[in-house]
Amino acid sequence: MSRTPQTGLQTQRRQFIGELAAGAAALAAVACAPAATATNAPSQAPKPATLAPQTEMPSGPMPVAPKEWDSSWMGRITAKHKAIFDSPEISEGTALYHAMSYLGSVKDVFGTGDSDASVVVVLRHRAVPLLFNDAMWAKYDIGSATKTNDSKTGKPATRNIYYQDVGANGSPAPDDKPSSTIKSLSARGVIFVGCDMATRGFSSRVAAAAKRTPQQVYEDIRANLIPGATLMPTGVFATLMAQEAGCSLMRST
Repeated sequence: MSRTPQTGLQTQRRQFIGELAAGAAALAAVACAPAATATNAPSQAPKPATLAPQTEMPSGPMPVAPKEWDSSWMGRITAKHKAIFDSPEISEGTALYHAMSYLGSVKDVFGTGDSDASVVVVLRHRAVPLLFNDAMWAKYDIGSATKTNDSKTGKPATRNIYYQDVGANGSPAPDDKPSSTIKSLSARGVIFVGCDMATRGFSSRVAAAAKRTPQQVYEDIRANLIPGATLMPTGVFATLMAQEAGCSLMRST
């Protein structure tokens, strides 16, 4: 038996109301779900950058942190374009490549120089040894500790291979063109800030093998940072301060 037009309209209306109810129930389930579940839902909106956890805390005593800090680096964030690259991992110097690429892109797009961009690289968590000089890398076997090999020898690095390039005889390579080394980027105005908590944690972990106290190792490292490096209480704090000064945040590793 065929349905009358009125009966068909009633059936369509019931189906439409049922679909609305199902849709409302689905929305309510997502809204009331735990944050982890809701976050996994597909979204077209850009996700905010997140920060990795702070460095692992050693089981032994931590060195005592200084009472005064140098925050003058924040005053250097004055250019039109401002960016911070957050790096909790070494990852073959990915943050350094990002900083170099950003400076190059600003120049290519706007036809300006390095002075038109303020760039901050925060090295924290496992990446903080990139701020230690060659003497510290050799003294505390940082190449083995960070699983960083020197491409010239194929063995654990006994120098900070990310600070500068060297020639076959071990002398510094010419700085005739921009590179992704810390020395080259620093010369272009890039600001390097590290995590003091991660530095203290590293000092505690290597102290026994070095037959020194954690405080002795910590003071040794702080006195032997690469030129221009600054330590802040934590890398997260440094990252937030750079954002407060107007930098856009990018998570590099």
